[in-house]
Amino acid sequence: MGISIRDPEVGKLARDLALLRKTNMTEAIAWALRAELKRERDKLPLVERVRQIVEETAAMAGPNRREVTKEEIDDLWGQ
Repeated sequence: MGISIRDPEVGKLARDLALLRKTNMTEAIAWALRAELKRERDKLPLVERVRQIVEETAAMAGPNRREVTKEEIDDLWGQ
């Protein structure tokens, strides 16, 4: 998906950040957005952040998720 920057100030900010970070504008914008998302998420109370992590993790497991057995966990740790 492409992104179009029409605001000259935003374009200059993206170029300046890309130059400082020695990268391209796409990577600079991605870095800035990740940093801002982290700042916003860090404002949330811990309970809310944990709830979001639980929801995101459950979504990754999909509809056919199952409990991991103790034997599977032990195998992961090489025991």
